[in-house]
Amino acid sequence: MTTEPSVVRTIQHLADGIAGFLEKITGFFCVVCFVIMTLVALLGVFFRYVMRSPFMWTEELARFLMVWMGFVAISIALRQRKHIKIEILEKIAPGWLVKVAGYLVDLLIAVFMVVFFWQGYLLTRGNIMMAATMDISMFWILLALPVSAALALAQLLLRFVIKLCSEFNPDTKAVC
Repeated sequence: MTTEPSVVRTIQHLADGIAGFLEKITGFFCVVCFVIMTLVALLGVFFRYVMRSPFMWTEELARFLMVWMGFVAISIALRQRKHIKIEILEKIAPGWLVKVAGYLVDLLIAVFMVVFFWQGYLLTRGNIMMAATMDISMFWILLALPVSAALALAQLLLRFVIKLCSEFNPDTKAVC
């Protein structure tokens, strides 16, 4: 007799699939930013020190790409649970306390990300500043703040769903 997968297990796998998809997309974006940033920096060094005719925009573009890459990578770190944490509690505390602390940490990160999103949104709204050496609006650089916060919040929400599903379905392990 075959049994249909439970609704909880289906939700858990769906949430894990969406989280994995987001991680792959953001990871690809970070790799592209890193490659372009490296090439632009090398181009800037070559033209500054070898050709003695520097491009003024290379340092700024490399910096903007690094900002985008760093902020977007926050969601990958949250998905893989590679963010900074103190692990001593996991070794000495009872299991229920570790679970409660995990939910509390996720809640605090989520609150921070909501504030981060809102402040990033306020920075981008009506922004008329222009980059110093490139002819682009700083809106596009500052947009990294709300975008990265939204991605991080999505990963936190999906991880919460996965953890909650594993609580209701004890025969499956939490994926995150």
